[in-house]
Amino acid sequence: MTILVRFGRYLLAAVLFLTCLQIARAQTQLATVQLNPYPQAISYNPVTNKIYVVDEPTSEVAEIDGISFQATFISLGPTSQQALNAAIRINPNTNTIYVTNVVDNNIAIVSGATHAVSFVAAGVNPVAMEINLATNKLYVANFGDNTVTVLNSATNSVKNLNVGASPSAIAINPITNEIYVANQSSNNVTVIDGNKDRVTATIAVGTMPQAIAVNPVTETIYTANLLSSNISVIDGDHHTVTEVSVSAFPFVLALNPVTNKIYVTYQTGSFVTVLDGATHAIVNVPGVVLPLGMAVDPLRNKIYIADTGGGQVAILDGQTNTLLTNQGSISDVHAVAMNPLTNEFYAMGNASGLLTVFAAPPANLPISLLELIGQ
Repeated sequence: MTILVRFGRYLLAAVLFLTCLQIARAQTQLATVQLNPYPQAISYNPVTNKIYVVDEPTSEVAEIDGISFQATFISLGPTSQQALNAAIRINPNTNTIYVTNVVDNNIAIVSGATHAVSFVAAGVNPVAMEINLATNKLYVANFGDNTVTVLNSATNSVKNLNVGASPSAIAINPITNEIYVANQSSNNVTVIDGNKDRVTATIAVGTMPQAIAVNPVTETIYTANLLSSNISVIDGDHHTVTEVSVSAFPFVLALNPVTNKIYVTYQTGSFVTVLDGATHAIVNVPGVVLPLGMAVDPLRNKIYIADTGGGQVAILDGQTNTLLTNQGSISDVHAVAMNPLTNEFYAMGNASGLLTVFAAPPANLPISLLELIGQ
């Protein structure tokens, strides 16, 4: 039995157990946690069942227990000035939290076990980052000096690579160990070989690629191009590009690798676009207002949307492309995260600093997934 299959079976067992716990409290609000105003980013550790929210104005991370929903605040130390665009990522393999300090150009490394904090230098204005959990390497896009910082988690050593102009988003294919960087001002994508940590290609895309996502199953990369109103579809093997026209100002991308569907929201607009990865056909689903953030549950084929204008979280059924009942009344919701293991989603308010925890609607796991793990 391969390690991947063995891990898959353990994961499935955990999902089934936790899903059973959810049935009695389905689609209900579980807790509200008062944090500090203007939190920027949210993530979670599925192993420890802890939720993390970063707040740059107060330079701290809030750790919320997934059972008691009690918050512990971890100081990240003084910063030269306040900012409002931090990013956060969690490595569940090592129980480590990473936070960008956009102003002081470093990465805070927080131990989930002890809350000890250390720092490593990044480039100028680190605004986005992703982790390759297969290699335990962190990749940081430095908007201000056109570089990507590669952090080796085993040694905390760093290496800076030159990429395109104004790198703003990163996506990783853990199967091929390739890293893709969307460069806003040069209208291209930089390809990094994660084995040697070197740049191997530059691919031209649409105008001002704002977001990027990769489907490791099909080895396809997608960029949302803010000013050319299209999605660039990149073949990961040959680096050929197909442009798919969408509405004006595509802003956020989310992807379900199981169904091969891509979801797009807009800087202005009142709908979500569903892009079929196989046919490139699109469907626009109305019913949301200024949807800014998204999170995907690939196990249950549900997409959670921070309906900023509507002041709630909308749930999109990935099978029928219809919106289910909206959740909550969060006047300034601007980000959402979803934990498939607990079947809970977290909605984050902006000026209110309020984190609301919901139990998501229960659903049967896809038969194909059960069959896959059972092999």
